[in-house]
Amino acid sequence: MSLIGKLARAAAAVGLFVSAAVGAAGIELPAGAGLQVNGGRIDAAGGDFAIGGNLVLGSGELRGIGALRIAAGGSADFGSGLATLSGDWENRGSFLAGSSRVELRDGGAASSRLLGTSEFASLSLVTLTGKRYRFESGFTQRVAASLQIQGSGLPLQVDVTTPGSIAFLNLLAGGTQAIANVGVSDVYASGQHLAPTQTNQGGNGNATGWFGGGPPPRPQVPIPALGWPALLMLGLAILFIASRARGRHATVRG
Repeated sequence: MSLIGKLARAAAAVGLFVSAAVGAAGIELPAGAGLQVNGGRIDAAGGDFAIGGNLVLGSGELRGIGALRIAAGGSADFGSGLATLSGDWENRGSFLAGSSRVELRDGGAASSRLLGTSEFASLSLVTLTGKRYRFESGFTQRVAASLQIQGSGLPLQVDVTTPGSIAFLNLLAGGTQAIANVGVSDVYASGQHLAPTQTNQGGNGNATGWFGGGPPPRPQVPIPALGWPALLMLGLAILFIASRARGRHATVRG
């Protein structure tokens, strides 16, 4: 069993709050284990954090995380905590944002992915190196309180895991945004209009809801096709209305 697995089981058994530091090999919270980090800090030293059990961050911090992955059946309650990652964010389980902040930053990889669907309280994507943040195609990331997307030097790039297949970013009503020096490709803003005073810095131009473009088009509602009996009745009704109109017109003239 991993170090974090042992800590988690011990914490679950006696109700302790723990602070743990582990090596770059990563952290695993196995299914069935629970870990509370309220007021504590976990530093993964660049390793990944795999959550198969139940994590309660409280006011704690997750630092030095490579990729953070919430597995199906796993849960993460972030409370008012802070998590800083340099790799992927993946949610296939349950994520409760509370009032927390999730930061994705530069690291060893030239890109990070946001996989699955999550609703963040505060989400911050920042780069000094022109990093790409790739949203999983077909999924929506929601942000309730504050959204920061900023490149310094080279523009930060926002795109998708499958080029040409759309992903969505939804800043909910009442949320604030700080967006600058960003290129967008195939990611639609489905909530608030994003970066309305900015221009697309290196994206492919398919960025509905950003940079002065309108919101994503509403899906068209198909009109049911009529069978021939209904078409015949419709035609007869039109002829009847037309004949009555002609009759009234002739009577008035007479």
